[in-house]
Amino acid sequence: GQKHARLADVPWARLGPGDTVRIHHRRDPYHEKIMIGGQGRPGAPIKVCGVRGPNGELPVLDGDGATTPEGLEFPYDGHQVRGLVIIGKRHSAPYREQPAHIVVEGLEVRNAAAPKRFSDRAGKDTAWAENAAGIFLQRGDHITIKGCVVRDNGNGLFLGTSGSEELSHDVLIEGNHIHSNASPTKWYEHNVYNEVSGVVFQYNRFGPPKSGDRGTLGANIKERSAGVVIRYNWIEDGAHLIDLVDSQEAREPNLKDPAFRESWVYGNVLIRGREANGSMVHYGGDSGLYDTYRKGTLHFFNNTVVVMNARHPEWQSTQVFELSTNDEKLVATNNVFFSEAKGVYKREVTLLGARDGVVAGTAELAGNWMREGVTPQQVLKAEKRAVVTGFDTVVFGDAPGFSDLASMDLAPASGSPLLKASTMELTAPHDLGMQYVVHGKGTARGDGPRAIGAFAPK
Repeated sequence: GQKHARLADVPWARLGPGDTVRIHHRRDPYHEKIMIGGQGRPGAPIKVCGVRGPNGELPVLDGDGATTPEGLEFPYDGHQVRGLVIIGKRHSAPYREQPAHIVVEGLEVRNAAAPKRFSDRAGKDTAWAENAAGIFLQRGDHITIKGCVVRDNGNGLFLGTSGSEELSHDVLIEGNHIHSNASPTKWYEHNVYNEVSGVVFQYNRFGPPKSGDRGTLGANIKERSAGVVIRYNWIEDGAHLIDLVDSQEAREPNLKDPAFRESWVYGNVLIRGREANGSMVHYGGDSGLYDTYRKGTLHFFNNTVVVMNARHPEWQSTQVFELSTNDEKLVATNNVFFSEAKGVYKREVTLLGARDGVVAGTAELAGNWMREGVTPQQVLKAEKRAVVTGFDTVVFGDAPGFSDLASMDLAPASGSPLLKASTMELTAPHDLGMQYVVHGKGTARGDGPRAIGAFAPK
């Protein structure tokens, strides 16, 4: 019922500062690809946003059988197989022209995944790449992805492909629901996979990645970026829930950036439920090139970590953290570490886990609450090289006093042991001013850091 009946009718190549494309909900999905390559300005971004249906439905972009407008200009033709929504430099634009100030908001993006197929701009029937993404950023600065549902793709988001002049900067991922992406048979696709400079995640709901006969192989959030801030999110399952490792294509600029050595994770809910399959949070590197690892500090505070392990089989242990080497440091303050079943020898719950039989890293703890039975370092089949200080300051108990664990209302109830004043001093921009709202929103925390965990008391 609008002027343009198809996404292909939009003059994508001519979008400039202040232009907005509104994609209206309709009963049938849009089986079309889009490419955004212009330059907005501060206060006048290029916006591509969905208009909800009568019952709040998002418009759907579906990669299964999608068509490509003939005139759509990609960075390189080889990128056509990489994304359903692509942001990048148009091939004919000057090499140093960086797409900038672009907002993608309020869309459901799905089914950019092998073995599904699409029609490329020459009309040729083509298979999606295994690492195809619902939203693929080839390069760009000041990019916002907000209020989208991204599901059933190879990667949900894949942001950033290179370094040098092509390094992407300043990405905001806010208020999305990202789930059921990744491969059921391979390790290399994830709900989110990024390599940029400067990325903030906030108010997102991350559901479990896709799983298969071998369990869940993909991470929920895999980050090779510098300047990572993950705050006020709800994150459920994944081979790792958060995987903070070394850069690859952007190795040269990111290694020079002091922000590569400081990662911030706070105010989040992290839930291990479906299976104990790898550590929940991995920090350091995975290339085997140890000199390129993060070798910095993971600041982890006021998070609520929940391990639903009552039905996990014996000998299936849970490791909250894995630090790649003793050059990686964890500073964990004012967190809740709760396990449904108490950690025991046959079903271990441990703060620091092992990689290749070695527990590594340096951990400093202060003001944390832990379930009885959590151990500082993995015991079974592990050589302990890590150094843990402050474990004697942990407040242990059987119940953290959540408002209602059965409904996952994890705010501290009256009388909860989490209602304890914090001595941690926080400064902007990491001042814990907000908290997550179920689901996909945020609100002012109100009490600052005066309660342990991700939530203020009710």
